[in-house]
Amino acid sequence: MEEQNRTDEFLATLGHEMRNPLSALSNALEVWSKDDPVLMDNLRHIMERQVRHLTRLSDDLLDTARIARGKLEIRREQVQLQKVICDACEAVKPFIDRCRQVLIVDARDEPIVVYGDASRLTQVFTNLLQNAAKFTERNGRLCVSFELQAESVAVRVSDNGCGIEKHLQATLFDGDSRLSETSVCGRDGLGIGLKLVKAIVEPHGGSVAVHSEGLGKGSEFTVVLPLWNSPVRGLPTTNLPLATEEWNEQHLPAYRIVVVNDNQPLGELLARLLRKIGQSVTVADHREEAVRMVLEKRPQVVFLDLAMQEVDGYEFARRLHEYPELDETALIALSGDGSEENKLRALDAGINRYLVKPTSIGALTDALLAVSASCTVNT
Repeated sequence: MEEQNRTDEFLATLGHEMRNPLSALSNALEVWSKDDPVLMDNLRHIMERQVRHLTRLSDDLLDTARIARGKLEIRREQVQLQKVICDACEAVKPFIDRCRQVLIVDARDEPIVVYGDASRLTQVFTNLLQNAAKFTERNGRLCVSFELQAESVAVRVSDNGCGIEKHLQATLFDGDSRLSETSVCGRDGLGIGLKLVKAIVEPHGGSVAVHSEGLGKGSEFTVVLPLWNSPVRGLPTTNLPLATEEWNEQHLPAYRIVVVNDNQPLGELLARLLRKIGQSVTVADHREEAVRMVLEKRPQVVFLDLAMQEVDGYEFARRLHEYPELDETALIALSGDGSEENKLRALDAGINRYLVKPTSIGALTDALLAVSASCTVNT
């Protein structure tokens, strides 16, 4: 019965968390007007913010399932920690601004380099900052500070918010503790963020801890990570590379591109995004038409949706590799599944790059730059 109650509570909270951004998106579409450019610009920002929120929500849910299966991915490399903190602050800034809070970040001139997964570490500090803002009153103060140690760095995220009772602190990272009764700024959350934080930090050879003097006395979360030259930093992992969401301002050549998707509207939408960054794009939505078009156009890049009905993207990729004239064509997959199994399947099918939906202009740009070495640029 207790387990059922927790499940019911989780599903109810999930429904609430999803309805808020979906309501904002629905309302924005209802009042959309091409005759009012200022309104359109404001609505676009609202919609972008809500889509980011839904994306983070779905990512957290998927990661929770991966934790349960012991398959959470950590892709480590040399990472500058200040950049990670900057990205996390940028992700949380709209929420902090709405709560009229002040965020203070300890600025250090010397780079602090750790051995980790940049996107996962950004997820850690985004969750911690989001929690700090969520449980701090309006006009409150949040702070991020660094403490360098012999072989590690401690990053502290502190606030002057509602604090945490002593008896809750010991189990705060197990996913069962909920602070919704003390939530402020109108947000409760799913209660899975801190469980994700622990699940990401520990495979990095690090640790996470919380300290609060009690209700009304603020909180401090401390993440300790090994430095790049630390002997406990571990061994690197190699996988099919994922595109990042970061905008890359390097010059992007114009490529001939074919988008293969059996959902014509989605294919056309992707083509619009690619055209916005100067690409020449043709859309093919049927298996035979797509093969014919790829052979006819001889594109430098083919974007493949992996979840096509008649023939999936893996099989389509293998089919393209049967034609020697397409040996220099780069294949980029799009999928709603970011699991390791799917990425390995894509690698085995000869796919060069793997993007997890929803994508963005920044991710598309990064992917095209990443495969540019194998492409012949239009002249």
